[in-house]
Amino acid sequence: MKRTILPIIIAAHCLTVAAQEKRLYDFVVPRDGSFRQALDAANSRRDTTCRYRIFVMQGEYVIPTEGTTTGGDGKEYGDPRTYLKAPNTSIIGEDRDMTVLTNTVPEPTWDNGFGRANPLEGIGHGDVLIIEKQSHDTYLQDFTMRSGMGDNTGRNIVLHDRSDLTAVKNICLWGYQDTYVSNNQQGRFYFEGGIIRGRTDYICGKGDVIYNKVTFQQCKRGGYLAVPSVARRYGYVMLSCYIKSETPDVTYYLGRPWGKGTPRAVWIDTKMDRGPITKDKRGHNGWADMSGGWPALFTEYNSRLVTGEPLDLTGRRNMYVDKEGVEHANRPVISANEAAEYTIKNVMGDWQPEKLTCNVTPPANVKMKNGKLTWTGCTDALLYAICRNGKVVDFTTKTSYRIKNSNIGDLWAVRAANQMGGLGMATETEHKAR
Repeated sequence: MKRTILPIIIAAHCLTVAAQEKRLYDFVVPRDGSFRQALDAANSRRDTTCRYRIFVMQGEYVIPTEGTTTGGDGKEYGDPRTYLKAPNTSIIGEDRDMTVLTNTVPEPTWDNGFGRANPLEGIGHGDVLIIEKQSHDTYLQDFTMRSGMGDNTGRNIVLHDRSDLTAVKNICLWGYQDTYVSNNQQGRFYFEGGIIRGRTDYICGKGDVIYNKVTFQQCKRGGYLAVPSVARRYGYVMLSCYIKSETPDVTYYLGRPWGKGTPRAVWIDTKMDRGPITKDKRGHNGWADMSGGWPALFTEYNSRLVTGEPLDLTGRRNMYVDKEGVEHANRPVISANEAAEYTIKNVMGDWQPEKLTCNVTPPANVKMKNGKLTWTGCTDALLYAICRNGKVVDFTTKTSYRIKNSNIGDLWAVRAANQMGGLGMATETEHKAR
């Protein structure tokens, strides 16, 4: 009996059928060391023109601190941050929900003026992963990163990206405030699938970012979702995304402006468990205020509930008033023709991230005989992962694999990786003792 597991697939197979390079991962966590050691190896390599691929096997990894840093309370703490400092690096997880990275932070005992907070709260202070400016062409796929800080204990950044040309596929960023920060005005960033969770300003920052079919998991009441600052050109563009209410009592705004006349956020074909706040005590509909700022454009097209019912956008906010009382007009709804201009090609320009995230042709004809797995390979694959009962146990660049130990009833499978290192669907075969 043979069956094929079909995970969530956003992109189609790669169009190219030309033979591609075959090579193994450069570092496998935990087989070759810890996550910090994997980053150190990537950062310290001499040749950064070749891609360095890190694979993280299933597991829950609590990243220990390294060195010390000063908290907002003036005390010294273990430094919870990790850094990617080299370009052309891939970080690949085995399974998004079963591969979890969490940083180690102190208890929230500090009063930052807004209540009980973690002393390392704040952008750049207690972030789980910081991608530095020189680390262009980063690729992330199939894992979860969580802030070790609890909810409502300050800004608990999970991913802080200062670089350019970062492609992200099917990862989960789990935080509360400022979960994801894009911190390069000239940067281009691409998300495909996956989950970003939070309550306050949990996607925020500079540059042009496409969120393609991303689930935004909104928690708590009175939250703020997209908070862009200074755009490269297009700002934050959400294409066919889903705003999921973590609990039935969730309320939120689509976003608020971090800047004066520069923020841009565009929601196109969004489905929602429930629509945003439509009328607060100041009469605001859909969008909120922030520090006297106003947007260049906060707009929507074809927003609807998960039931398919379209939302009434006629009352969406069309005016902001700054601290001096000056009015700034906003156009909260765009036409179908205008929405059609927000394509990956137009927003990302000559960079084609959707080609990086696509799945390779899955292995076919996977067979087990006399303790040996064989399969029909694919020219576009980087390598093959050997899976036993749903878990990756080894890797090969060949189209056969000798099994050393197996039990009757074990289910073996093969997964192919794309050139970035991201694994695709698994083709399984039942083990037969012969």
